[in-house]
Amino acid sequence: MKTEKEQVKQYMLRLISVKDKALVKKTMDSFGKARSTVYNYLSELLEDGYITKNGEDFTLTYKEYRFAYKNGGTLSESRICSADFEPLIRAFPKNVISVWRYAFMEMMNNAIEHSRSENIYLTVRVDTVKTTLLIEDDGVGIFQNIREYVMKESGEDLPIDECAALLFAGKFTTAKSLHSGEGIFFTSHMMDDFLIVSDNVRFTRDNFHDELFSTLQKTGGTLVAMTLYNSSKKTAREVFDRFSNVEEGFVRTAIPIAHFFPNGDPISRSEARRLGEVISGFREVELDFAGTEEVGQAFVHELFVVWQRSNPEIHLTVQNVCENVDFMIRRVLNTK
Repeated sequence: MKTEKEQVKQYMLRLISVKDKALVKKTMDSFGKARSTVYNYLSELLEDGYITKNGEDFTLTYKEYRFAYKNGGTLSESRICSADFEPLIRAFPKNVISVWRYAFMEMMNNAIEHSRSENIYLTVRVDTVKTTLLIEDDGVGIFQNIREYVMKESGEDLPIDECAALLFAGKFTTAKSLHSGEGIFFTSHMMDDFLIVSDNVRFTRDNFHDELFSTLQKTGGTLVAMTLYNSSKKTAREVFDRFSNVEEGFVRTAIPIAHFFPNGDPISRSEARRLGEVISGFREVELDFAGTEEVGQAFVHELFVVWQRSNPEIHLTVQNVCENVDFMIRRVLNTK
């Protein structure tokens, strides 16, 4: 069991990891420590090499490992994981290793089998608080691949950002005979931060505190970035249980509305129909309106009245609605 001092230091390291300017005050308030004690702890963290100081700012010290692979048809995500990645995380708790194994092999397999890339690059950054993993290829690009697939299947030429939105629900795949389409969905919920960038379009459920994730760009090919806290209590099983069950399989999904729609605030009926197409096939759908400041009457009526009337077997729930969104939803439902 960690001593109180170790707990305080771990708390401080987490604040440093998100560049919290109120580091000293928050630590004093949370643990009842004197300012001098907090600064003594910072000095010890500096001396032990866990953090570095640049002016008045502190940053976590990290180690970075880089690997490059030729994708010539014989690459194996499980072998790469065992040989190159797992040795870097073997000291972590078993649940963290299990989550990382799932996430690593799902995303590396996507790069190997779907990217049409000759080269795949892996970067692993480890500090005392979290581990960050980047998988990058120089292939066709995930969203362009989806665009080509949709064009072939339906003749519709979707904008790239709409191709990214198809991934949110969790059942879309361009290779139905080989994949379920669930890997990105479950991985994105297991990670503390998750991002895919391609053609400078970003797929994410997160509002990042990490400067690295906020600035990542990618034109050609695909970049997948993931972060998980080294002391995370998450398990792969709890994420699977949240969205699926043994009898029915993958029946629940969650959509972050502010990330699903490029402008964050859906207004039109066509936007509601697009969302309805993505969530069809589920039994329960959680609509998360965090970050959405307003919605249109047409959007709400089309989704919660017209679409819901045609899909009574699908149960919609909403969360994190602001006052404006809550007002519009209640107004439409009370006058339908």
